[in-house]
Amino acid sequence: MCGICGVVQVGGEAREVVSSAQLDAMTDAMTHRGPNDRGTHTAPGVALGVRRLSIVDVEGGHQPVMSEDNNVVAVQNGELYNHDELRRDLRSEGHQFLSRCDTEILPHMYEQYGPRFPERLRGKFGIAVWDDRRRRAILARDRMGVKPLYWARVGDVVVFASELKSVLASGLIEPQIDLEAIDLYLSLGFVPGPRTPIAGVRKLAPGSILVIGQEGVREEPYWVYPEPSPEPRPRELEDYADELLPLLREAVRDRLMSDVPLGAMLSGGLDSSLIVALMAEASSRPVVTFSVGFREDEANELADARRIAEAFGCEHHELELSVTENAVDIDELAWRLDEPVADLSALGFDLLSHLAAEHVTVALAGQGADELFGGYTKHRAAATMGALGFVPGGLRRALGGLPWPNPRLRRAFDAFGAHDPSRRLLAMSGRLVNGDRGELYKGALASVRDDNAYAVVEELRGGLDGDPLAVTLYLDARLGLVDHMLLYFDRTSMAHSLEVRVPYLDHRLVEWAATVPSSMKVQRGVSKRVLKAAGLRLLPPRTVKKRKVGFFRSALDVWLDAQLAGAAGERLRDSDAAYLELLDQTAVARLVADYRSKRTEDAARLVFAILLLESWLTAFTRRAASAATPS
Repeated sequence: MCGICGVVQVGGEAREVVSSAQLDAMTDAMTHRGPNDRGTHTAPGVALGVRRLSIVDVEGGHQPVMSEDNNVVAVQNGELYNHDELRRDLRSEGHQFLSRCDTEILPHMYEQYGPRFPERLRGKFGIAVWDDRRRRAILARDRMGVKPLYWARVGDVVVFASELKSVLASGLIEPQIDLEAIDLYLSLGFVPGPRTPIAGVRKLAPGSILVIGQEGVREEPYWVYPEPSPEPRPRELEDYADELLPLLREAVRDRLMSDVPLGAMLSGGLDSSLIVALMAEASSRPVVTFSVGFREDEANELADARRIAEAFGCEHHELELSVTENAVDIDELAWRLDEPVADLSALGFDLLSHLAAEHVTVALAGQGADELFGGYTKHRAAATMGALGFVPGGLRRALGGLPWPNPRLRRAFDAFGAHDPSRRLLAMSGRLVNGDRGELYKGALASVRDDNAYAVVEELRGGLDGDPLAVTLYLDARLGLVDHMLLYFDRTSMAHSLEVRVPYLDHRLVEWAATVPSSMKVQRGVSKRVLKAAGLRLLPPRTVKKRKVGFFRSALDVWLDAQLAGAAGERLRDSDAAYLELLDQTAVARLVADYRSKRTEDAARLVFAILLLESWLTAFTRRAASAATPS
């Protein structure tokens, strides 16, 4: 709902940390995140900025907010769904309030409970609280990482912001490329935290606080993503559905909190349709729904979305576009994303957000269900691997070593023969395959160690082993969910000043899902079993049982052909292209030719990743550098 930024001094005699021009540049680099209001706060040792998208207490919710004695100051990007309950508790302790805005509780929460106050918050948020007496700042990010928060230490200050472009606008950070991050991007399609593509800039981990004080800077968790802990004796599928539906119903009701128009993103599939059904159940007015389809997409779901909208009496808006005529410019997409994310779904979601923002300020969406309950092909594959655990390891590895001609088969058997869960995930989800890295990389990028991506996945795995599906879901939620899907969701929606809420990622529902046995999620090729069982109680069977369709997936070839035939393709062939410091142009040309001849998904994804990298290196880094205010 907003964008926050700031600079905090670490120790020493308090001084001005940035000029007013620098703070203005940081704050206004995120005008799209908050077009309704703007606020700043400066004092020796601190500077805070915020752009506000007004959703709760539109008139009275100006930020920054302060405690009664003005010694504690807070800014927030996000929403606190239990703010009314917390406000009542704080009032009983003597705290006083001037508005209904959820952000106003934050200084008082800090006063009452100290630096770990986020433990009591329910919602999605990036928060900064400044304690003037102690000269201490607390930065906090929500448990699932729905809202972003970047930070970097530069000398005796920490600079932070909701977006990377705002950090760079401070002029305190040189936009130097992090080579290991670029390798991770090309390997995975995104940059997993805490890294970012800019050297020295980090993402605050989901469920963590950053304490900045006289004694230094430390990051610590206040919540840890739950490891799978299924019940030893599984109950019936309907028993789990009985528990899931009330949790999801409450999560949806919480996210209807708004003083401005609110709607829903509706694809016509199970996940979003169930959210719409629960919204209709909780609302006295027709739910406003939005769908976008593409003429070139063989799996266009507009008709399915229309049927759900009619079934629940929604006020439905839809738009059918052409990927070649209506797609967002790739340079503009790179700027909006902040970090390169090689998923063409970002283009589709950008257009869907544009449509929704013409009618509402807030929209609910169905994302996150796949990562919780096993909705992807790789999750069905992992479940199959679990069922075939009796096959000797030597035979699995031998099968994985064969030169399978079909890329899908090759990935499947590579994963089947993997030595550990991290290698299995990379075999199923990785972008670079069969020697691409050695042919493609050059210069300093070629010196990045071969096991860079593996080391990152292994660190997140933390030794977790056992059931392949459970481990895959755990790693997906901590990797791709946060820094791939949620990242492009936040950036593309906020580029249109639209706040998107994700009920499936309520942390109480996430904690419950970790206790559900894998057999209740995926079994015998059937995915999301428990969610489907719950969905059958509210939705038409046709909606529940239809196969999953990837957003914009089948239109990738048409879009990519148009890009390669146009200016983006010319840039790949340009002798002055920015990517040439990192990648071999001859190898890139071979990849493009391979894609054009074989039309494999692997080739398409890698070519798209390189196209977006070139745009990010030029459109983002140069634009960000030109917008920076010198320190």
